[in-house]
Amino acid sequence: MIRRAQTDGELDGLPKHGIEAQKIRALLFCYGLKYDFCRFYVGEFHAGCAFLAELNGGFVLSECGVCGFEELAEFFVFCGFAEIFCSETAGERLSRLLPCRLEKVNVMRFKSSAVPCDIETEPPLGDVYGVLKTAFDIEYEPWYLDMSHRTRHGVTRFRRLDGSVLAIQHDINGEALLSQIATLPEKRGRGNARRLISAVCAELSESRVYVICEDGLLDFYRKSGFVHVGYACRLLSE
Repeated sequence: MIRRAQTDGELDGLPKHGIEAQKIRALLFCYGLKYDFCRFYVGEFHAGCAFLAELNGGFVLSECGVCGFEELAEFFVFCGFAEIFCSETAGERLSRLLPCRLEKVNVMRFKSSAVPCDIETEPPLGDVYGVLKTAFDIEYEPWYLDMSHRTRHGVTRFRRLDGSVLAIQHDINGEALLSQIATLPEKRGRGNARRLISAVCAELSESRVYVICEDGLLDFYRKSGFVHVGYACRLLSE
């Protein structure tokens, strides 16, 4: 049975660790249970359970034990989905049951020596977007609405160094996720992004620091001090 969570206590069983679990927890910290556009669900099965968060049609799934993937697939079809972010296991199982395209993404963990340096800790969101739009196809309004909410609640923090920016998407239970890493075209090739990453990892020295990337960025992140530790999946609706 899958039901919508009505109280925080219903999500107490969410795993303490794991990228999917921390993504759900970050959304809970940002939005809570009061908004209809951000929903949380709990699935209870015979030998396991699942926790889900939905923000504007994009789902995150964190599963424990043996889940009912057939029931989860029926739930996603009923609700409709644009994207589902989940573990490799869940992605492979659900991709056989849903009309979707499976994309595996690499999970990388920082394992090098971090070098601190002076970086800007509160760059204006408008300036951050000015850098990001040169590297990513993102619309300003939905990005700004989400990021301003996340930063206002202290979940997401941006950092900047000489034309490079990145987001500390969250830092929860000793696990931090970096994202939205980009450099202005005229500043590329100077090592600014790598210095920024190293400085932020020094700032996050008490946490395990992760990034999620596609195959084309593996070399960049390996040269930036990350090692490959596994896979996650994105299921994109067809």
